[in-house]
Amino acid sequence: MKKIIITLLVIVLGISFNATTVQADVVKADIVNSDSFDKQVNQMLDQKNFSGTILVVRNGKVLYSTSKGYADKDNKYKNKDNTSYEIDSIQKSLTAALIMKQVELGNLALSDKLSKFYPSVPGSHKITIRQMLDMKSGLILPGDIGPQKVLSDQSIISSDIKRIRFSRALYNNWYYSPINFNLLSGVLEKVTGQSYRHLFYESYIKQLNLKQTEFAYSHYLKSADKSTGYTNIDPISGASSYGHPFNITKFETFDELGTGQVFMSAHDLYKVENYILAGNMLTAASREELFVPASVSNYGGGFYNTYNDHFANGWGYGFQGIVHLSSDGKNAVIVLSNYSRISDDLKPTAKSIFKMVND
Repeated sequence: MKKIIITLLVIVLGISFNATTVQADVVKADIVNSDSFDKQVNQMLDQKNFSGTILVVRNGKVLYSTSKGYADKDNKYKNKDNTSYEIDSIQKSLTAALIMKQVELGNLALSDKLSKFYPSVPGSHKITIRQMLDMKSGLILPGDIGPQKVLSDQSIISSDIKRIRFSRALYNNWYYSPINFNLLSGVLEKVTGQSYRHLFYESYIKQLNLKQTEFAYSHYLKSADKSTGYTNIDPISGASSYGHPFNITKFETFDELGTGQVFMSAHDLYKVENYILAGNMLTAASREELFVPASVSNYGGGFYNTYNDHFANGWGYGFQGIVHLSSDGKNAVIVLSNYSRISDDLKPTAKSIFKMVND
């Protein structure tokens, strides 16, 4: 009887996730062991003293969703389903899709050399756009990304270029270096004549009607809906005292150009990643070309790509985010936390939950 009622509700309300539209309030996916699933996931999250929001999707419908802990302990704001979190390096998958869109439009080629846009970068005459998307450029940026003051996007890149090093030993071998995506963001601006922020807004926020997404330096969201990142003085402590909020300086929110400067809710993030992997953001041919395991790391186009699992994660400023999506976008686990602790790394938990969804 329970199955019949749920099925009728889904048909009548038309509530589901699809490639371009995601409803925030959805009927729970109809599976026999949903109660058992909820119990298992709750236990896993409690073991990690989880603070944040998790969204689990199966066959395009919400299977599980919950929010725990405080978004802002001092003001007693609790994390909610519409709370936004810093997604950190997960943003790279969104930047990669913007690059691939320009390839589709004929404004860019994956074989283009970096020297076409930034000839003063060491090794740029050898480095292709494809290698940068796959973290195989050999580029290294000692120290932190960006200057310690607020500058325009191109001024930030110009400042970084002065410190960039090219390693022949690392060239065409995987080495995780965020400077690749800073430069790719600059390439986007050069080929389109538009700012990265404008491209992001038009391609994602406006296109998908995202309500809980903004750049870290923006202040449109209500403070109660935008979480603060927390950590502990002892990096291996699993305590949840909320005693050490992470203070992000304004220049850092600009310096992370294209690599970690966006706040999103779990539902908004699923909308975008589903749109990229299974919607009409890109053609099927483009997706097959972009999201491939391009090295021993399986990294390619902002995701770690394995069979029917596209995984991305971000960590910084007191936040940790993890996404797992199937190739058709119908199965997903989105974990966004505002309390990062090495002792309670959420990546194994998210991977286990995604496996449960697919079993």
